[in-house]
Amino acid sequence: MLYYLLVGIPILVFLGILYANRKQARVTALAELSEPNVDLSYRPTATERHDEPGAPKPRDPMLARLTTEELVIEVLKECQDPEIPLNIVDLGLVYDVRAAKGEVTVKMSMTTPDCPSHHTITQDVRAKLEDAGFPNPQVELVWDPPWTPHRISEDGKKKLGM
Repeated sequence: MLYYLLVGIPILVFLGILYANRKQARVTALAELSEPNVDLSYRPTATERHDEPGAPKPRDPMLARLTTEELVIEVLKECQDPEIPLNIVDLGLVYDVRAAKGEVTVKMSMTTPDCPSHHTITQDVRAKLEDAGFPNPQVELVWDPPWTPHRISEDGKKKLGM
């Protein structure tokens, strides 16, 4: 009986501390997400954006010679998958790009139909295309053919070490 008290009580105390620590971490994370003083609409100016490490690079002046579809593809290369360190074009998520009479339609997929980042990625695609001067871009999610790792570009495979 004494053995159970000497071993059992410290184990219960340890489990209680572990549970409280995990619960506090969750509460702290939720509080940081819902902080009311955060301005999510802030967009840095071009000089601020390019001075920061890891910031997007200015577009190449040679882009003026590209077709509209090629320009859309270049803009889409700025959209990153938040879970995989690769842009959506090199990841093989973009299936088709159509540009006609001021309208741009992008057919793309996700790595899985249950992808938790699909809202984030599609919103990023729309925002980047609108910022680049393509008004009201349409993004269609398609699941046929399903995405596989074989769709990753050669550059993408090199970046991922595949």
